Amino acid sequence: MEELLATEALTCQPESELLETSEEVKKLAVLIERAIDRLTNRGVRDLKVEVSRHGILLRGRCHSYYVKQLAQHAAMSVRGGHRLVNCIEVC
Repeated sequence: MEELLATEALTCQPESELLETSEEVKKLAVLIERAIDRLTNRGVRDLKVEVSRHGILLRGRCHSYYVKQLAQHAAMSVRGGHRLVNCIEVC
């Protein structure tokens, strides 16, 4: 169990190798941010969506696990076939 948590924590580290900036990557990040804002009623503070060759990383803070789950579902509806890691903190 501890190994799983350590592995999960590593996946939430900032991605050092982002894809080259392109219109498609920017557009995907913006679409995901808008979907999350819409579904959570702007319930995720400091929302940041990072798109890399490894997948999509969600960062930010919210007040409940329910809002975190809503954000993940919103991103999943837009992400296509990319891997999704949800590192939104509940505080």
